[in-house]
Order: sequence, then structure tokens, then C-alpha cells
Amino acid sequence: MLNLIMGQKAKFTEVGVMQQFTLIAELTAGATVIDVACFGLSGQQKLINDDYMTFYNQPRTPCGAISWQSTATQQRFDIDLSKLPDSVDYLVLTATIDGQATMRELGASSVTLEQAGQILATYQFDGSAFDSERAMMLFQVYRKNNIWRINAIGQGFNGGLDALVTHFGGDVADEPTDQLSTINTTSAAPLVNATKTEQPTAVSLKKVILDKPGSEHRINLTKGSHDYLTVEAIWIDNGDASADNDDLDLRVGILAQSSKDMSYVHAPKQIGNLNSMPYVHHQGDVQVASANEPGKETVLVNPAIAEYYGGKVALVFSVYSAVSNGVVSIASLQPKMRMQYQDQIVECTFNIKASPKAKSRFVYTYVIGIAIIDEQGITLRHSGETSKRMSEATPKLTWKADTVQLKMDGAAMFKS
Repeated sequence: MLNLIMGQKAKFTEVGVMQQFTLIAELTAGATVIDVACFGLSGQQKLINDDYMTFYNQPRTPCGAISWQSTATQQRFDIDLSKLPDSVDYLVLTATIDGQATMRELGASSVTLEQAGQILATYQFDGSAFDSERAMMLFQVYRKNNIWRINAIGQGFNGGLDALVTHFGGDVADEPTDQLSTINTTSAAPLVNATKTEQPTAVSLKKVILDKPGSEHRINLTKGSHDYLTVEAIWIDNGDASADNDDLDLRVGILAQSSKDMSYVHAPKQIGNLNSMPYVHHQGDVQVASANEPGKETVLVNPAIAEYYGGKVALVFSVYSAVSNGVVSIASLQPKMRMQYQDQIVECTFNIKASPKAKSRFVYTYVIGIAIIDEQGITLRHSGETSKRMSEATPKLTWKADTVQLKMDGAAMFKS
């Protein structure tokens, strides 16, 4: 076992590290809460995007390369470098301390690199090396000349999280009125092909994650605002040699409380309209996902939809993999839905424990979430329902008083 001191570096080959390992952070500061995160950075050590910041509120990257879990005393990051996009060259473990406490209050703490139950390297430290810092970089895994290495950094930041993000090339935005902290990654390298031009990504450290059926969150609408509600279905490459079966399609079913008949939006045949019925517009069909860029289909919703329909409106968001694409399990594509209105972000993530049927290669439809929209706000609810085996039926909603019910018996719909 290698005992690292602050600033010490080592090659994987010197320590015996392979592609799969675990970083375990154990930090003690009495009753003070310390949050540990793993940032995925570009070769220029710039923040990539919010999907590659792994922490308690976003416990897994889209590619599945990094996953977070915690116990009473530890925060663990399981890492598989073989799944990591080529655009990520640095993984940096960071810590931020809650409230007005400082890193000076740290007791005996450590970061340990463990592989197959064996400790290969450890970095031990305490608060004696710090003063008023409220954030620090703990540990780094990085690639140089195509060789992976480790680095026991132990560097603190007097400005806390703001200084930490600035160090990664981001700009911390002013805290909005609803207390959601956001980071503007204007100078960060986007996780897309360099020939594309993308808008900077706003990263929310306090986005709401829903991963259990029935769990829900309320988003407040701003009266008179012209901002659309953006809903994205995001999925990953399933890791096999075929690109044909990495195609998921986002479908939206719409049912007003005053209506008995549903309408549907899906690309390319029924893309909808934002300024007339159904006040939902699909932004286009995406047919591939890769290790470097997850697949993503986007729908915009006019937030005044309830006003136009004259009452509450329910929307069901589902992803569908046609049998013609080649049989593939929904679980292997890890679909999630991200809903954003202004600076409010809610994500419904895939949870195999909640949707065990989705492991079957013959289950083609997965319901990510249901949104209930009224004139004041949106209630987003995690679903996790799946179609029956070998069925291409779509989700069907019904209203019973103020309650929305879902059945997987709607008519099948095909792109062509």
C-alpha cells in the first residue's frame, strides 16, 4: 500500500491500479456536514457540464463511469475508466463544509483508493494544514501522455465553493431568489463534438432528483413569464458494438382535466405547436448515443398550457425503443428526464430497483415521469412504469376527480 503525502503523485502502474476502482473519502468534523463531489474535467481542467459532477444529489454520470454512495462515515465513488468519455481527462474529488465552519475543524481524515477490496493507496490528513478555507480539492485521478495517474492534492480555498468553481474555469452566478445555487460554465469545454456550437450550460448544485415511483416535486411558474418549460429525455450508449439499438424516442401524452381524449406529441410525425393546441413542441428525432455524447430528445412546453386548456393538464413523458431497432433493455440505456423552468431543475432518474421489468430486452416503453400543470405551477412525479413484454402500447392517462391514473394500454405509434 502506498501512503501518500500532500502533493505526491504516482502512476497507476506504480500502484497496481486498473480501470475499475473505488475512491473512499472519510472526513470527520464533529456534527458539521461535509459534502464530497467528483468533478469530471477536460484536458484544460475546465468543468465539462452538470452531468459530470457526481455527488449526493446526482449520484451517477450518464455513461455509468462514476457512481456515488454514502454510509454514516464514508462517501464512496465507484469508478470505471473504460466507460469514461474521451473528453474527460481529470477526475477531481472535492469537499465543501456546511455553514460557517472551516476545514481547520477537520479531525483525522483520509482518501483511500481501493480495488477489489484491497487498499492500494491512501492519503491521510487533518485540519492542521488549513485555516479559514471552506472548500478543498482532496484527490485527483488524471491522464497524462495516455497514462493514468493519481495525485494527493490537499489544496484549500478561502472562498469556499465559489473559489473552487472559479479554479475549474466556471463563473458562479448570483444566488437566485429561490435559493438554488447555480454555476455558469461559460469557459468550460462542452461534452460534444468540437465542430458544434453550444450555449453554455448552467449547473445547479441543488437540483431535485426523483428516483422512486410516486416521489414528486413542485416547480413554481412566474406569472407573465415567456420562458418555456424544457423537458429532455437523456440516455446513454448501451456499450455493445451496435449503434442501431441506441435509439430511444421521447413521447408526450397530453390530457386536460376537462377532456376525455388524449393527444400525443412525438417526432417526426406529430411534433406539435407551442402557440396552438397542444402547446407542446418536439424539437426533433435523435437516433444515436455514444460514449462521448449521450442521446437526447427535447420537448418544449408552453407554461400557460393550463390557462389555454381552461384547467389542469396532465402530461406523461415516456421513452420507447421499437422492436425494429433490435431488442435492447431499457435498463442498459439508463434513461432519465430533466425538466427545467428558468433556474428550477428537477430530474427523474432510472431506478432498476423500482422498475425491474425494464431489465427485459422485450420491454419497449418506459415512463419516466408525469407532470401535472396548473396556472401556478407544475408538479412532477416519478413513474417507472413499463409496457408489458413484447408490447408496443403507449401510456394512457385518465382523470378521476383531481387524481391522474396511468395505464399502459394506449394505441401503438410508429415513426414511419
